[in-house]
Amino acid sequence: MDVGLKRDLQHKPKPVKIMLDKERTFILDLNAYFELDMLYDDKGKTYHHIEADLLKMRPYAIRAFLWAGLRHEDENLTLEQVGSHIDVHNVQEFAKIIYELILGDKPQAEKQEEKKKNSKKK
Repeated sequence: MDVGLKRDLQHKPKPVKIMLDKERTFILDLNAYFELDMLYDDKGKTYHHIEADLLKMRPYAIRAFLWAGLRHEDENLTLEQVGSHIDVHNVQEFAKIIYELILGDKPQAEKQEEKKKNSKKK
């Protein structure tokens, strides 16, 4: 097995400490993505729709990502509880954290391919 692939398969999502109502640990693992899928499945939205809306800074998407990444700590946490700690002063910071984690969780081969594409564009 390729060493790089083996390392990617052993990858663990990076936990990030965030301050909401208290210090919490935000993790975008498969469980968080599952929570996102299940949250909006009946509305016809997939993870990819929600991610696209995150990039557009749609409030529901930022709140949903935060909620999904915090459920591992508190299964009783609600979307409304998460949303009550997000306002115009911190929404961009939360979106940035989420976006950086999404980009940081891409397998190494994808990152290298993106670098090649970006360097060809210049």
